[in-house]
Amino acid sequence: MRLLFLLAFLTLAACGRPLSEAETRFAVEFHGPQLDTSKIRIRQAPVLQLYSASYPAPPRTTCAQKLFPPPEEAVLTGSPAATVLFNTININPDYIARDYMPAYPDAASLLASMFLAHELVHVWQWQNRETTGFHPLKAAREHQISPDPYLFELDAEPDFLEFGYEQQGAIASEYVCCAALAPDAPRTKRLERLLSPHFRLKNMTSKLDRAKMVLPWDGVELQGICD
Repeated sequence: MRLLFLLAFLTLAACGRPLSEAETRFAVEFHGPQLDTSKIRIRQAPVLQLYSASYPAPPRTTCAQKLFPPPEEAVLTGSPAATVLFNTININPDYIARDYMPAYPDAASLLASMFLAHELVHVWQWQNRETTGFHPLKAAREHQISPDPYLFELDAEPDFLEFGYEQQGAIASEYVCCAALAPDAPRTKRLERLLSPHFRLKNMTSKLDRAKMVLPWDGVELQGICD
């Protein structure tokens, strides 16, 4: 109920800034012509700091999780970094930035790139809702019925749209991580096969591979990160 109230409040909030030139370039090169970047707005949403959720510490089996030290607690608690309502990315003030990709494609923060890719998938889901069936309330419901709606498995290779909405965002984020750090690794190729029917990846992938990537932790072990 608290989450539904939060979504209702955000629908009444004022609009924010458009994507920067570099953010737009990144979005177009990843998400392709099915994403209308001119409609997208990014706004600060302090109300997100009022909502807190607990979830099991995810296993360190993904590129995204290996970017950080192993968690010390079995259960993690925190506020959401962002939530997307239609064409607006509402962002927790702790994660807000004037530009998430200011030096792209020459350099980029890996976390910022992953974050933006994930949230843009939700906008893509909304803009292509006749295909995806997306609605913000459906995505919100995933948080109510699953302890961690972001977890996904790649044992089989189903269609991208067979995954949950948050899983789709997590898959996009994971692909950015692997494409930047291990472009030829097996996991990277599996993710690429999953995403390619729906997104245009080639231009972005070649740029990420050459870009100077800023990592969030000095202890990141690149060897085998996406095997």
